[in-house]
This record gives sequence, C-alpha cells and structure tokens, in this order.
Amino acid sequence: MTVFLIGKTTICHIVHETCAAIFTALKDQFLKVPNTPGQWAEVGDQFAKRWNFPNCCGALDGKHIMIQAPANCGSEYYNYKKFNSIVLMALVDAEYKFLFVEVGAYGRESDGGVFARCTLSTALADNTINFPPRRPLPNEADPMPFVIIADDTFPLKSYILKTFSYREQVMSHKIFNYRLSRARNVVENVFGICAARFRILRRPMDVKPENAKTIVLAICVIHNFLISTNSSYLTRTDTDNEINGELVAGNWRLELGPNGKLISLRASTTLDRPADDAINVRAAFMEYFMTPYGEVPWQYNRTIIHNSF
Repeated sequence: MTVFLIGKTTICHIVHETCAAIFTALKDQFLKVPNTPGQWAEVGDQFAKRWNFPNCCGALDGKHIMIQAPANCGSEYYNYKKFNSIVLMALVDAEYKFLFVEVGAYGRESDGGVFARCTLSTALADNTINFPPRRPLPNEADPMPFVIIADDTFPLKSYILKTFSYREQVMSHKIFNYRLSRARNVVENVFGICAARFRILRRPMDVKPENAKTIVLAICVIHNFLISTNSSYLTRTDTDNEINGELVAGNWRLELGPNGKLISLRASTTLDRPADDAINVRAAFMEYFMTPYGEVPWQYNRTIIHNSF
C-alpha cells in the first residue's frame, strides 16, 4: 500500500483554491443579485405572499465570522464581543436564499461604517440596483417605494425600514415592530442554518482573512445551490415556523443552542436623524398594517407584540 503524505500548507492551499473555484463556478447562477425591476418585484411578491410584508425586496443583516488573529494585525479585527472577526453583510429573500453578500470588513469597524462602505449601500442610495418604481400596497391607492428591512444596526431610509424604538411604544409601533421582525426573521434563519450546516463557522478559522473570505463566499453559494437543487437540505422543521402567530423554533436553534448562532453587528448610537421622507414611509407601512387589508389576525395577541421575533 502506498501512502501519500501531504503537508498542512498544501492541504490549506487546496482547500482555498477549491472554495474559490466553487464560488466562481456557481455564483452567476446561484448567487446573482437581481438587476431588473421585474426581478426585484418578484422578490417583493415572495415577501408579500409568505411573510405578509409587501414591497419588500429583502432582509438585511451583518454577522461576525470568527477568525484567529492574523500576525501583526493589532486590533483591526478585534470586535466588541472581544474576539477577532471579519464581517459578512448579507441580503436574503423570502425563501432563505442569499441575494447579496459582501465579506471581509474588519471586525472592529463600526456597524454604520461597514454598511456605509458596502457596495449595496451605494447601489441603494443611487438606485443603480434597479428597484421597481413605486407601487401601491395591496388594496391601497397611494404608490409606495420598495424597501429592504433591517434592525437597529442600520439607518432608517426611504428604502430601508427598521423598527421603532422599544421605549414607551404605542400599540401601532408595537404592531409594526412585530410585522417587520417577523419578516426579517428570515435572515436570522439563514445565518443560523449556515452555522448549523457548515461547522467551520462555529469556531475561529485559523486562516488568513482573505482565505476566510473565500471560504465564507463558497458557503453562501453552496447554501443557495443546495436550496435550489436538493429538497432535503432545508425542510420545514429546519426553519422557524408559526402556529397561530407563535414562534416555533427551527431545528438549527435546537442544534446550536442559545450561544451557537453568529454574532450580529453592534447597534449604533450615533446614527444621524432620518430624513422626513424615511419617517413618512415607515409611518405609511405602519398605518397599512393597522388596516383590514394589511393586518394579520393574530397581530393583536398581547404575547406576540410583547415578544416579537
């Protein structure tokens, strides 16, 4: 029997080259950002049908990917949770697929800074992303913009909706927060499922940051590939579900435990005051969710509105 001994450096090189090849081969088909108004409208229709949130073109979030501190890096990668990381910024659709990913920002960077320098931020601000023109919400008359939904990490814009402050809320604010959090939960599930399936995300990667980036990109495109081609990869019980509006935890939460999911970016305390048009857009969505056409029957359940997703 012949034994071939391969050095650790060679194996690492093979792994990184393989991940790069996987991403290059699959990205154009399985991780392609929608680039026409019609394609974005289809994403919006998915969110309306599955999560009762119309005109939504994706759920946005950022997570810290653990890495070993590179040599002579100082504190560049050392984040607020006191470990070294690079940042994964992602936009996902209603079907648990990545629409956009950007990986590699320093873990120490502020949340607002990471998003501000993200290519998605510029594309949204300039609308080079080709969102559809405004259209009315179902059974309404006034045209409304297409938006993405996010948490307090991100700024409130006319094209980015986030929750109201959780202090001294009126009922309409609580309802809006529940409805947005319910739809945005899809991105939390995507990150959790990836961490459950690809165990390298559960521990610090002992590789160079650029190689960690390649591995994460490969994971994102493989995730989309498997959802599209393998019906057993993602079943109904793997993701969070609802029974009469109550959250039933997905299998990934049970597997990873309370501390097993990827760490979110830190919410900023220095975001600028949002423009009036952003405030008005959020208010219009809030009002819609309080109408007979926009409400869901269980949203007034006291347990639900006090324990949003």
